[in-house]
Amino acid sequence: METKLDKGYTDNLPLWAQVRAAIRGKQGAIKLLDGSDGYYGLVPPAYRVTNDNYETVDKRRRSYFARGRFFNATGRTHDAYVGMVGAKPVETEVPEGLIDFMESVDGENSTTNDFALEIASELLVTGRYGVLVDPPSNEGKTRSQMETSKLIGYTAESMPHHVVSGGKLVLVDLLELYWEKEGDEYECKEQVRRLELIDGVYTSKIKRDGGWEQLVTPSINGRPLNYIPFQFFGSEQNKPIYDRPVMFDLAHENMGHFQLSCDNLENLHYHGQGMTNVFSDADPDTIAEMNPGGIDVGAKGVNQFAQQDRVEILQIAATGAISTEMERVEKRMIMLGAQVTQDSATNQTLGAKEIESNASTSQLKRIAVNTSKGLQWCIEQASLFMGISGEIKVKVNDQFVTDDMTAQDVQSVFQAVQGGSLPQSVLLNTARKAGYTDKTNEELIEELNEEGATGESEELARLRMENDNLREQLNGATE
Repeated sequence: METKLDKGYTDNLPLWAQVRAAIRGKQGAIKLLDGSDGYYGLVPPAYRVTNDNYETVDKRRRSYFARGRFFNATGRTHDAYVGMVGAKPVETEVPEGLIDFMESVDGENSTTNDFALEIASELLVTGRYGVLVDPPSNEGKTRSQMETSKLIGYTAESMPHHVVSGGKLVLVDLLELYWEKEGDEYECKEQVRRLELIDGVYTSKIKRDGGWEQLVTPSINGRPLNYIPFQFFGSEQNKPIYDRPVMFDLAHENMGHFQLSCDNLENLHYHGQGMTNVFSDADPDTIAEMNPGGIDVGAKGVNQFAQQDRVEILQIAATGAISTEMERVEKRMIMLGAQVTQDSATNQTLGAKEIESNASTSQLKRIAVNTSKGLQWCIEQASLFMGISGEIKVKVNDQFVTDDMTAQDVQSVFQAVQGGSLPQSVLLNTARKAGYTDKTNEELIEELNEEGATGESEELARLRMENDNLREQLNGATE
């Protein structure tokens, strides 16, 4: 269905497609070739094609991508970042009337935590997301029949057009899918939902095959809204502008790495193995008669040739140019924040580690903060539609690393406590500062005493028991 497209939308669409493809892996990379000019993605090999060799060339082109191995740094990094946001549940404070709503904010049993992770995930991919606060339709219903508001999420690709006038959002077009039954089958179709301020009043209407229909004018306490209850989320700020896709550079490097892998493995396939050449003045029939089983190129092969004949093996020189470039790409991906396993022997200063860690999570912190602010506004709007008053607070986890301590610093504290150089309270305070726990020292010590060390040896358990017995005897002697 045709609709007007923002320039920012058309400019960013191929970037979003590449990030999604990279996260998906090799399947996504191959699919990116369909309908792509290769400028932002992959470029098929330019084999010479004629009417006679089309099938052969097409088979070779397929083999070219089939041999390539996809090093999915983008998908791994995306999953790691979403996992960091979801390491602690979303903290919420809402009136009692909203408790049921918080367990199904979208009307499809997605909790607030689920919805927040979806937003954060999309902001990592495209840097853009939208949420419509849809009011309930409770006119003429009894209290038991009353519905709640719901939050409807829209990906960047589903928001092709918007208008801001006088600093106010006055129009948003949203692409939606719906199911229509035709005979005994259901067909998935596309519709456009338009949110618009008409004469200062918020209206919502839908366009399917024909013109605009289903005009709705939501209200709060019988009064129509003078604003559109729609929240834009961004990787940099929660505004309608198009923020940059924060993972595009990493995805672009990832695609380049895959292309190099395809080049390298095709090169090795055709040129990596030795080719045996026989130079002889004898005619082919004579050579075949001397070697009835054919020329044997194996290590234990036995062949017969005339004294003046010559045999040589041709093989490509191992320049390593492609593999070296692949290593450079891997390093660039790590510099761009890729969460991949690195060689533990790699030399890097503690300061460099801290800078790398902070650079990797600073954008993630901003995304977490933007998700918190935007989601809180959406829930506040939902409560207004349902006539529920009270303070609302929403906070998405943004504690990923300590502000002034690296992972190595935390490990050093642990080793010092384990070695008896520092008291256990220092480690517990460090864990709390790093955001690993919110519990007090007393609560943590009590849990440790109850659970003991995982995988504790029998010898250590015996010593721990003797230590506890001595402590009880000393306490009894002092009483």
